Amino acid sequence: MLLESLHLHNFRQYKGEQYITFSCDSQKNVTVILGDNTFGKTTLLQAFNWCFYSTVMLPHPDALLNYDVAANLMEGGSAEVEVEIKLIHSGVHYILTRSQEYIKKNGGIHPLQGKMKVSYKGEDGQTENIRESKIDDVINSILPKDLSTYFFFDTERVGSVSSRKDLAESVRGLLGLSVLANAIKHIGAKTTKTTVIGSLYGSMDLDGDKRASEAIQRIQDAQARREMISTQLETTASEINNYDGRKEQLDTILRDNQTTSALQKKKEDLERRVSQELSAQSSITKALLDEYSAGAMHFYSQPLLHRASDFLHEAKIDDKGIKDLTKATLEDIVKRGTCICGCELSPGSDALAHILAEMQYVPPESIGNAVRNYKNKVASFGSGSERILSSIETRYQELYRSKTRVQEWNDEIEDIIDRIKGKEDMKKFEAELGDVKTRLKDLNSKRERLIREDESAKTEIERFQKIYDGLVAVSGKNKSTMLYIRYAEAISDWLVSTYKEKEGFIREELEEKVNSIFERMYHGHRRVAIDAKYQVALMTTISDTEIESGESEGLNRVKNFAFIAGLVALAKEKIISKAGEQEFDLSSEPYPLVMDAPFSNADETHTSNISKVLPEVAEQVIMFVMQKDWRYAEPVIADRVGSSYRLLKHSEEFSELKGV
Repeated sequence: MLLESLHLHNFRQYKGEQYITFSCDSQKNVTVILGDNTFGKTTLLQAFNWCFYSTVMLPHPDALLNYDVAANLMEGGSAEVEVEIKLIHSGVHYILTRSQEYIKKNGGIHPLQGKMKVSYKGEDGQTENIRESKIDDVINSILPKDLSTYFFFDTERVGSVSSRKDLAESVRGLLGLSVLANAIKHIGAKTTKTTVIGSLYGSMDLDGDKRASEAIQRIQDAQARREMISTQLETTASEINNYDGRKEQLDTILRDNQTTSALQKKKEDLERRVSQELSAQSSITKALLDEYSAGAMHFYSQPLLHRASDFLHEAKIDDKGIKDLTKATLEDIVKRGTCICGCELSPGSDALAHILAEMQYVPPESIGNAVRNYKNKVASFGSGSERILSSIETRYQELYRSKTRVQEWNDEIEDIIDRIKGKEDMKKFEAELGDVKTRLKDLNSKRERLIREDESAKTEIERFQKIYDGLVAVSGKNKSTMLYIRYAEAISDWLVSTYKEKEGFIREELEEKVNSIFERMYHGHRRVAIDAKYQVALMTTISDTEIESGESEGLNRVKNFAFIAGLVALAKEKIISKAGEQEFDLSSEPYPLVMDAPFSNADETHTSNISKVLPEVAEQVIMFVMQKDWRYAEPVIADRVGSSYRLLKHSEEFSELKGV
């Protein structure tokens, strides 16, 4: 496909009529449109998407009418937006025209039903219109919508090509496998009556034989199950292959990093011990503070109490008085005349004399007893002070030893961190390996179950085929039809096996082409891998092991460009592939690259490399570039530029295209 021209009419900020003629020269195959941010570069790219697919990836996608034009509409008035693209595809000149009318109603601007027209020039030079019902099919045959974002490429907004959905069908069609795929669908199977094989089975003369009808129905049902199982087996096998590869990578990573893994486990153990020790320190500190709070008064009062006790001892004022005995008590005993021991306290008796003598030592006549009681309390108050001091010293020593252990463990942790710095976290690989093994076990069980189900369906087909053949073989017409069926089934089997073989060949060729281009664009050491669903990943080698690598924004851009350039380069080549004695022409149509901000997030070296490679691999390159990026690209690409324009911004609602 070559893009010849783009015509805009009142499309967003492109007020009135605006034209771009693209260079179709094979040597000067680059068209450049220069403009700064907000000048309308992205709008130009979206004009292609809207014209082809009625899709606009812009804010307010329904508001396509130029703002100035919309603002000047009278109530009930209308205006039209139109985008026209002229292109050449497979030697045929096409004109794609999409239009949208807007009307002002109740003060607002409202879109009416859009229109799409596709026409082409016939062999007689006359323009012929494509029927409306066929327009979408024609557009998708020119460029599949699933792949459109690769060829109408918004560098600043498009996501990574590695995160897209399964692009296998679109890529296969783009690279020339659609002929084989369509042949396989056309020949078909028993389950589809509109296919060759299905219609042949439907033409069998059964003469109303119910058993034959039932047999063919059972065959068709079993065949449908086998086709479904075959698809599931392919998917399962692909998943098993991917997980087997990842398991091998993980095994190698863990084996090569056993020392790192052991150090990480030791670090985790030390961190756990530090955490436990810090918790123990908190308990020790609490116990020390509790004991200090309870015993501090006893401990710190001891010097004063010792001084008071020494003073009283030197004063010799303590006596032999009975503790807590008072003079009033003794007077009551004398008055009663009988001692508590039962002795008579008669005048002149020894018992009375002893009591009267004791009165000299008890309060209030004597403070001896009070002094003695105080000294006893002093002795009792200080009895636990030595134990308190010993306990506090023990707690402190235990706390000191704990802090020493924590410091030693933290030093060891720091040493381990230094030793494993920059190395991968083995724990996440171990967890992933466990998950991969579980998935492989489930997938292998699923595959075994599907194989058993397939064998069962195959046996059922063979059994009912014998019944069916026996019932219908009596007719000469049926014998001829059965022969045709055998031929058709043999051709179908051959086409399917050839398709699978060629599809593998195409994918290998694409991966090789993408890597060749990636090496020219990227100044580093990585490889591009493309899986069965044509999803793309960057691989890097660490310790002789290839693993999927992370991607910066700039690197992601380079990967995207390499994949897209690989697609257009392979589509541009004439691929001849053999199947047995036969040769297949798997070539397809070359495609252009239309890119907005192609050098966004790319450094000077990558910009230069990309500028050199793209015009070589693509049939046609159309790029909308900022002036600051163009200064790095221009020295490399200037001799390939066949057409150039500059965007002039008159206002937020009006940008103009001017040829340079």
